[in-house]
Amino acid sequence: MDALRRQLSAWAQGVGPEIGFWDRWIRTRGDRWPEDWRRRMDPASPLEPAIAREARALGGARLRLLDVGAGPVTGVGYVLPGVAVALTATDPLAPLYARLLDRHGQRPPVPTGFAVAEDLRLFLPEESFDLVHCRNALDHSFDPLRGIEEILAMLRPGGRALLRHIRNEAENERYTGFHRWNFDLRDGRFTIWNREAAVDVASVLRTPCRVEARSAEMLEVVIEKTGSSPPPEPPGPRLAACLETFVAVLGEEAIRSLPGDPAGEGGQDGAG
Repeated sequence: MDALRRQLSAWAQGVGPEIGFWDRWIRTRGDRWPEDWRRRMDPASPLEPAIAREARALGGARLRLLDVGAGPVTGVGYVLPGVAVALTATDPLAPLYARLLDRHGQRPPVPTGFAVAEDLRLFLPEESFDLVHCRNALDHSFDPLRGIEEILAMLRPGGRALLRHIRNEAENERYTGFHRWNFDLRDGRFTIWNREAAVDVASVLRTPCRVEARSAEMLEVVIEKTGSSPPPEPPGPRLAACLETFVAVLGEEAIRSLPGDPAGEGGQDGAG
């Protein structure tokens, strides 16, 4: 519970800066990246080259594509010649992003829906996608390994996950805001680590798969699902712990801001 409390507290502290960044990006139509704004808001934008490459490798005349951690407007693109693209975008901050877009009178080509990476099966059907993409988002999550397992659960057997992240971003950002985990390539192996632990991802995944990792401008990991995902753990106990801890985290600041010093007022409890 203490570890979860630390994670939720750090995540909550990161919401403000994240919302501030995207509010500025929407208000200014891209801030320092106006071309990024134009590409994301244009429904005729082609799929990004890395995504198109994986889609072509899968073959087929239809592509069911999921973008996890998409932000307020997905950046994957929308069109692949000769292929009918059915795109779904999700993000745990989707309700806040929707308010920002409404605030500035903007409507994206594909709205971002609410879902958390660690529990995608609560929001979307299993094995309902051919390709799942996640860019610079899983390293912000509470439990990236669980998130990868849930991403694999979204894929049909033979489908692929494409994970693209800046290497060692938590170290780069000194573990501030959402930056809790580092994604890296160590001896050719996809590794997730922080100051407490390091994990060789391919060695611990429960879903049958093949993992290929390479690094150019950023770390790029392709995971091909080769069998069915194992049944999920019952969500009840985990969600109950998350809800209890989240309420505690939300109340911490309010309690700290209360006037007076309880130790100096003689109060022992609320029983009167």
